[in-house]
Amino acid sequence: MTGTLRKTPPPAPATGSAAPVRPAADEQHAPRRVVAGLVFTELLIGIGFAMPLVASLSLKVNEVAPHARESVLASVIAAGAVASFILNPVFGHLSDRTTGRFGRRRPWILGGLVAGLPAAAVMATATSAVQLGLGWVLAQAAYNAALAALAAVIADRIPASQQATVSGLFGAAQFASVFPAFLLIGLIPHNTTLLLIIPGVAGAAGAFVSWALLRGDEAVPASERRPVSLRSVFTSLLFDPRTSPAFTAVWLQRFLLQGANALIGTFGLYYLMSRLQMSTAEAAALVSATGMLAVVGNVVSAAVFGKLASRTGAYRAFVVASGLLMALSMAIKMLSASVWPIYFSTAIAAIGLGAFYAVDMALVLRVMPTSADAARWLGVFNIAKALPQSIAPLLAPVLLALGTDPIGPAAGDKNYFALYLGGTLAALAAVALTPLIRHPGLARD
Repeated sequence: MTGTLRKTPPPAPATGSAAPVRPAADEQHAPRRVVAGLVFTELLIGIGFAMPLVASLSLKVNEVAPHARESVLASVIAAGAVASFILNPVFGHLSDRTTGRFGRRRPWILGGLVAGLPAAAVMATATSAVQLGLGWVLAQAAYNAALAALAAVIADRIPASQQATVSGLFGAAQFASVFPAFLLIGLIPHNTTLLLIIPGVAGAAGAFVSWALLRGDEAVPASERRPVSLRSVFTSLLFDPRTSPAFTAVWLQRFLLQGANALIGTFGLYYLMSRLQMSTAEAAALVSATGMLAVVGNVVSAAVFGKLASRTGAYRAFVVASGLLMALSMAIKMLSASVWPIYFSTAIAAIGLGAFYAVDMALVLRVMPTSADAARWLGVFNIAKALPQSIAPLLAPVLLALGTDPIGPAAGDKNYFALYLGGTLAALAAVALTPLIRHPGLARD
């Protein structure tokens, strides 16, 4: 893409049956306390999601079902992802219509973070795949209740001119939440009980700090209160792609890039054990080392590119660059059979993924159909993140079973070449959708 980068004009007002409680565009700058609350709370929620997904679920599955670890892990993660993509927009819808003196968002944020602790206890004490899966579904329900309300705070209380910057900090917090996971996995790789309990304790303890930082969440005026019904809950999961092509294109981009990431990320530990012939301890140590490298790259990239996106308005250019970097990263791993290319691939992916999550939230805030139900629409958008986590673990074993790995050891029975090729193609397909994202609130990058 060519042309001079220009600052994004304020987006055209979204239509809807009711205005947001606190129109962000009416403020010059969001209070620093609110921005700090967003970042801190996203960090807590991210820890709840990250610790199990990075490795503790893999390690727990290795304990309860060592002879069917790939299929059991895929089933557990898929069940949690199904719960996530159903419940996130539902909780968002309920948050939009919540009334009371504590506002629309904070009760759901507090409740979700506190509810993560008993869910963690169910996983930590699991003696079977069924119990582990149940615990992960409960954890997804708890943290998605908090996440749905938290994301809507950006739409409610952050001015349009600041949304990309805050989106970048929000993304940086999400990536930074992985750091405790990699650190603890490196320190106590065999203590799965602590690895699963610590996120729940952290979330429950920090919930009350979040409550204080995000104060000012106003109650819905009586004239704007809307009832909740089974029909409204069901329709909160749906949208018509024909009425909002730009939103649909952004949704599909996140779906494909998240799908590519989920396709390869779920079996990252097993990839090292199969392709590089590492022991469980060696693979866990390398996952920890590359993971911390990725966290640093993600955090710096998200913060830097979020600020650049605010200044230039060139959101689509950042999406293209991030998609190409992610495709290159997966191609390197697809063709690698030694350790050092893994580090190089990790660094490239860290920059690309950080850049993407720096702008995708701000981008969808400009193209979502209405601002009246911000949490609901952000919940629908989150389906594009959660749904691939359900599909990818089920698709991955199919790709792994396609013949033998031409790069791996001769005895290898899992085709990681095919797995990473699938991820590469998904990332390139996401890049190809960029020209479809057209909206008056976007610069002509």
